[in-house]
Amino acid sequence: MKKFLILIFSVVLCLTIAACGGNQAVNAENNRENSSASDTAPELPPEASTDKPADTSADTPVGADKSVNMYNAYADALENLIQNQILPDGTDCEDPLGDMSENKFSVYDVDHDGKEELLLMNINASMAGQAGYVFGYDETTKELQTELGEFPMLTFYDNGAVKAGWSHNQGLAGENFWPYSLYQYAPGTDSYELVGMVDAWDKNFSVTDDQNNPFPSEIDKSGTGIVYYIMKDGQYDTTHPVDASDYNAWINSYIGNASEIQIGYMDLTEENISQIRNGL
Repeated sequence: MKKFLILIFSVVLCLTIAACGGNQAVNAENNRENSSASDTAPELPPEASTDKPADTSADTPVGADKSVNMYNAYADALENLIQNQILPDGTDCEDPLGDMSENKFSVYDVDHDGKEELLLMNINASMAGQAGYVFGYDETTKELQTELGEFPMLTFYDNGAVKAGWSHNQGLAGENFWPYSLYQYAPGTDSYELVGMVDAWDKNFSVTDDQNNPFPSEIDKSGTGIVYYIMKDGQYDTTHPVDASDYNAWINSYIGNASEIQIGYMDLTEENISQIRNGL
C-alpha cells in the first residue's frame, strides 16, 4: 500500500514540475519578445506622435522672402534693360550699340551694409553714354535706389571708398596720372557721397599750361615733378596745386590700408539673369 501511495505522489510531483517549467518557458519567451520590441521602437508619448508635421521654421533663414524680392527686382530691371533699353533708374539707355550682352553686371555687397547691391556697367554705348551704377533695393518701396552713377571706370575698396575714373584725361598729367572722383559710402543715406575730384600736372608731360604758365616748382617741395589739384566742392579748379605729400595724406585719409575689391562681372544675358533670380 505504501508503495502504491509513493508511486502516485511521484507522478503528481513530476506533472507539477513539468507544468511550472512550461510556464517559465512561456514567460521567458514573452519577456524576450517584449524586450526586443522595446529596443527597436519605444512607445512615443502623445505629444511626440510621428503624425505631427515637423517644424521647419529653423530651416528658413530670416529675411529669406526679402532676399527673393530683392533678387527678382534686380532680375526684372536687367531684363527691362535688354528688352526695352530702359536702365534700372528708369531712364532711357543712351546710344545703345551692338549686342546688349556686352554690358556687364554683378550682385555683390560692395558697400558692406549686409545686403547685396546690383552693379551694372553700361558700356555698350558711345563714350558719352557709358555709365557704371550701384543700385540698392528698398524693402519699403519695393524699388531700386541709385547709390552711385558714374563713368564705369570704378574701383571699389573694402572700406566703402570708390575711385571713379573720368571718361577723358585732358589735363596736364598725361598717362602718368588719370583724373578721378573719390566717393565714400554713407550708411545714413545708403548712398555714395562725393568727397573730392583730383587732377594733376606732370612736369615731364608739359612744362607750361595752356596759358603758358610755368610748372609750379615752388609747390613741388617733394621734388616728384608732379603737383595735384584736389577739388572738394565738385567744381573743376586748378588754381590751388598741392605737393605730393599733401595729396598722399589726403587720399590716405580715405583709403589708407583698404584693399581693392575684386568683383566678378557677368555678361548681360537672359541666362545669367536667371541665375540672379535663384540667388546665385
